[in-house]
Amino acid sequence: MKNILLFIIVASSVLIIVTFFAIDLWLQMSDVEISNNGITAIFVGAFFTILLGSGLMALTFFSSRYGFDDQVDHDLERLSKKHTNS
Repeated sequence: MKNILLFIIVASSVLIIVTFFAIDLWLQMSDVEISNNGITAIFVGAFFTILLGSGLMALTFFSSRYGFDDQVDHDLERLSKKHTNS
C-alpha cells in the first residue's frame, strides 16, 4: 500500500511540474498569433482525438469483458503450416 501511495504522489508531482512548464512555454509564445480558425481547429482536433481514444478503449474493455479475446487462435504452428501449404 505504501508503494502505491508513493507512486501516486510521484506521478502527481510530475504531472504538476509538466503542466507548469507547459503553461510557462505557452505564455512565452505570446507574440505568436493564432486565428479563430486555428483555435477552432485545435479544439476540434483535440475533441476527436479524445473521442477516438475513448472509443478504442471502450472496445478493448468490451472485448475483454465478453470473452472475445479468448476466441483468438494461438496455435502458431498450425497457422504457419496452413499458410505455407496454400
